[in-house]
Amino acid sequence: MQKIILTGATGGLGKALVDVIGEHDSNELVCVYRNEEKFTALREKHTDLTGYKLSKEDNFEELFATICHEDIDKIVLILNAFSISPIKKIGDMKAEEIGASVYGNVVRNYLLVNETVRYCKANALGLRIINLDSGAADHSLMGWGNYCASKAFMNSLLSVVACENPEYQIVSVDPGVMDTDMQAEIRAVKQDVFEQVDTFINYKKSGLLKAPETVAKQIADKYLYDWTAKSMREKLR
Repeated sequence: MQKIILTGATGGLGKALVDVIGEHDSNELVCVYRNEEKFTALREKHTDLTGYKLSKEDNFEELFATICHEDIDKIVLILNAFSISPIKKIGDMKAEEIGASVYGNVVRNYLLVNETVRYCKANALGLRIINLDSGAADHSLMGWGNYCASKAFMNSLLSVVACENPEYQIVSVDPGVMDTDMQAEIRAVKQDVFEQVDTFINYKKSGLLKAPETVAKQIADKYLYDWTAKSMREKLR
């Protein structure tokens, strides 16, 4: 039996993944979340859903002690929780904004990856990591310093995990631009902060944004219930 750990489960692509996995077997899934109200709403549809609420301590050892048992032979970790906030130029951010962004996008994900690898090694479990990638990892975008850097960091970190553990299955998947709350946040930014904002406004107007439900099914088909990865970084078409 595999246990799927999904971060960022209560909105956008995460919520769509919960629905897709729930159709298969909700018992496999553990949702890592922050917003109690949104998770409660998820459980109205998926009544047997298991959740782990993040705290200031982020004690992921407690997460594994709670969810794992002797029937598990593999962990699947889906890293979906990344925030683009604040969209500001470097030099205009407050120290606390930088700290919150780096902690949420980098440190917390690093802690979870570290504890997942430790747990799998200690219990002789297989491990598959599906990281939600972005073109921002490779392109410098005005106002996106925190987001670009955090995406690049995670790709670098996971490449080391793969180097150290060639038996693990690891992929960073760029889903493309989706119709999510993050896209709405991008469209609301002024052009002097993010000069390409009109491009993202036109994505929406032209119907070029992918539905999270479509992307969730692609991810499940290619990397969750099958494994078709040909490289460590891939882009969905």
